[in-house]
Amino acid sequence: MAKRWYSVSVLSNFEKKIAEQIKTAVAEAGLGEEIDEVLVPTEEVIE
Repeated sequence: MAKRWYSVSVLSNFEKKIAEQIKTAVAEAGLGEEIDEVLVPTEEVIE
């Protein structure tokens, strides 16, 4: 089956927590073969 990508919008400062919850749900549902990665894009801010 072809892989697809999805984008999820979350509140600021909850990105890592939601990513971990998604990873946990994937593992519990046995969908590790279906989900390649959960990626949280970050940006370094230099002032």
